[in-house]
Amino acid sequence: MDSHSQRRAEDLLDSIFKVATELVRGERASLLLREDNSTDFVIARAVGLADDVMRRVRVKTGEGVVGLVAQSKRPLLVRHVSSAPIQSGEGTYRSDSFVSVPILVGDDSRGVLSVTDRNDGKPFDDADLETLELLAGHIGQVLVMQEQGEALQRLAETDPLTWLFNRRHFDRRLEAETNRALRAEHLLALLMLDVDRFKLYNDRYGHAVGDEVLKAVAAAVKQAVRLYDVPTRYGGDEFAIILPDADTEAATRVATRILEKAAEATLPPELVAARERLQLSIGIATFPRPAGDAAALVESADAAMYRAKESGGGIRVWEHSLGEGPRGAIRSRALNLPAAPYLADPARLATAELQRHLPHALASEWNAVVVGHEGQVLTVALPQPNPAAVDSISKATGFAVYPVFSNAADLEATRRRLTTSNGSK
Repeated sequence: MDSHSQRRAEDLLDSIFKVATELVRGERASLLLREDNSTDFVIARAVGLADDVMRRVRVKTGEGVVGLVAQSKRPLLVRHVSSAPIQSGEGTYRSDSFVSVPILVGDDSRGVLSVTDRNDGKPFDDADLETLELLAGHIGQVLVMQEQGEALQRLAETDPLTWLFNRRHFDRRLEAETNRALRAEHLLALLMLDVDRFKLYNDRYGHAVGDEVLKAVAAAVKQAVRLYDVPTRYGGDEFAIILPDADTEAATRVATRILEKAAEATLPPELVAARERLQLSIGIATFPRPAGDAAALVESADAAMYRAKESGGGIRVWEHSLGEGPRGAIRSRALNLPAAPYLADPARLATAELQRHLPHALASEWNAVVVGHEGQVLTVALPQPNPAAVDSISKATGFAVYPVFSNAADLEATRRRLTTSNGSK
């Protein structure tokens, strides 16, 4: 559902709820709706309730008046508490009279509209009940409209062959996730995935076989990604997976699972007869470092993927040295300085000589290891994103700093090796 339609639906809910309260002359009212992916009901609209109460209320089916109405799918009119079907936890109600009606979509209980405390002091009557039932029906229609709009939106952003998200959804989500990563100071990872020998499959066995291969890859991706990852068919035989809050280590684990699931995939009989295996090339890059924007993140992961393909498939993590790779368009965007080598393995790249570029106090404080430098660019390994460390190291050394990330155990092992070989740190 686009933002305009969403606002219209929300405005309709506001209007119906306001009309309901005014028509039956209630001083307190609430609209509880079933929470997404849950059986609990939470307050969506209320009048006469404190904000902290609204945030705290969560009702299960069958629990209290609202839960009873939701479960029975039948309205409840209580003219006086003495006739109430259930008692509250304290044995009393705050109001002598109240009315609650279910909100149904088909036969599905989706919410409850409740009003208490008539402003004239009289009990609610059958006319009030009929009014609320009518308005509850209108609320149900609004919910249907919202769901249909959301379903159309999902269809518009879903690839019909693989049922993964499509490029349109990818572009929208990548922008949102890069902005969120900057605000939260978290890393964001991207996997770009290509099917090896896919053109051969299409040319030799036909497009129907090619489509089955794409479905098999999509199934492997769905089984391997985390719940909040964004798996996408990027185009043709290329897939992209956005991994929020993930560094290269976490992204590599997901990529490894994809390869494992792909190896177990059921292939079309033509490929089985030809003893073909499903092989993939996967490139990994992270944002905001080393990629400085969304476009650079896609470029970096894409370049790493092409380098993996050149090497016979598998997984390749973006390294600055890939900047002159197949796409050739990636350069350091910081001060137009030459790119620094990327940390692939701190024990392989770090040397005692390079440690002199970072003051000992900073190295200890930030658990940082200098792993290389080129021109005026310094590459520093940190166990996790830390903007304060980056700024301090840059000021202390006078270098533009590219931070890269490795686990703390690798950093400590490297430091111990350097201490042994250099007699310092």
